[in-house]
Amino acid sequence: MSAIFLPAGYPNTVTPDYLRYQMYNDVQEFCSSLSGLLASRGALEGFGVGDASASATQALLLTVLKDVCSRFTTIIGAYYFGTSLYPETKTFRFLADVINDTSIVLDTISPYFTSISLSTTSPYLPSGSTLQIVALCMSGAMRSLCGLVAGGSKAALTDHFASPVNSKGDVGELNAKSASRSTVVALTGVLLGTLIIPYITTRTSIYTALFFLVFGHLLANYLAVRSVVLRSFNRQRSSILWSTFRNPKVGANGRSVVLTPKDVSDREIILDIPSRIRDAVANKVIGHCLLSVSVQYAMTRCNTSHVLKMLQYFQEEPYVLFVAEPRSWRQREPCILVSFKEGYGSLDQLRAWLHALEIAAMWSARHMRTHEIEDMVLSTHETLRKQFSRFMGCMKEAGWNIEEGAMMMGSPSSVIMSPETMKDA
Repeated sequence: MSAIFLPAGYPNTVTPDYLRYQMYNDVQEFCSSLSGLLASRGALEGFGVGDASASATQALLLTVLKDVCSRFTTIIGAYYFGTSLYPETKTFRFLADVINDTSIVLDTISPYFTSISLSTTSPYLPSGSTLQIVALCMSGAMRSLCGLVAGGSKAALTDHFASPVNSKGDVGELNAKSASRSTVVALTGVLLGTLIIPYITTRTSIYTALFFLVFGHLLANYLAVRSVVLRSFNRQRSSILWSTFRNPKVGANGRSVVLTPKDVSDREIILDIPSRIRDAVANKVIGHCLLSVSVQYAMTRCNTSHVLKMLQYFQEEPYVLFVAEPRSWRQREPCILVSFKEGYGSLDQLRAWLHALEIAAMWSARHMRTHEIEDMVLSTHETLRKQFSRFMGCMKEAGWNIEEGAMMMGSPSSVIMSPETMKDA
């Protein structure tokens, strides 16, 4: 059996977290296959199966409308999320199944929308049949978005599983074995479902079964994502590493603490806003950072003199950092804006993010005032310059892949071009 469902050379050709993830993943696929039967029955009823007044033409047109919504969602979703999946792989892998379960719920309850009569209360409210059409179209769009997000995040996870520390696995074989296991699990779920579904006919039984299946699906998926131990940098992982590395209260005798990928995985928050800067030691939000903003946008958030000073100070750096003015008196955490210059790399993204984290930490500890901002940027930059090389060396020894990392979600919206490039243009 192991030769059929596990890759050749297991466990030496995969990462240590591979088997646990696959076990939870098989459980969530089993729950998904059962709940998918309920959704399929609901969608068929929504298309008119069992309704004597429905026609084949109406069902065909509704199918076409649902397919159109799905395809447009795929095109738009690929544009907005295509390059965002790798940095936040674990988040998007979990979100994909949240979206999928929303689609399943909409399909399952769509037949009951016809009994809703909101138009009797107000002529401007949609009728039950209109709500049913909207629900089916939204379901198709969400299922398409789930396929897009899940496909991209699964590809990133497969690449991770095929990259153990001391060897290299076969990505193609991992995909093939994963498809084989998924087929067996889905087939088992469908066969079991055909025996159970005929007895789940009342609204109460349908909702009860759907609740437990969706809950089991999301729980298994959460545990699967939680079990993954990634060795590449993203915003949250780098924040956890830098916060513990720089805090003398954490280590023994004031020494820097170097966390392993497993240590960081246990501290990660699966659903978090990437722009938030967190102090991992105090476990609180201490600021926000927007990466790859344009200088024009920075001008709208900062005073002109601050922008000019920062542009001059960061002449030799591949990035420029700005501290935005508070939008209201209630805003206590700093908002830091980062613009990248032409030719920047992944390490430059990491340095910029750590610089923003260092500023937010100093702001939180000392409650900096407006006239002290420039001095704070300069002093934190000097700290980063002294500590960065040692930090990266310690991370490499702890098992981190320092050559891979992505701080930004998506492609850069703008970069600062060099004078030579502007002359050539």
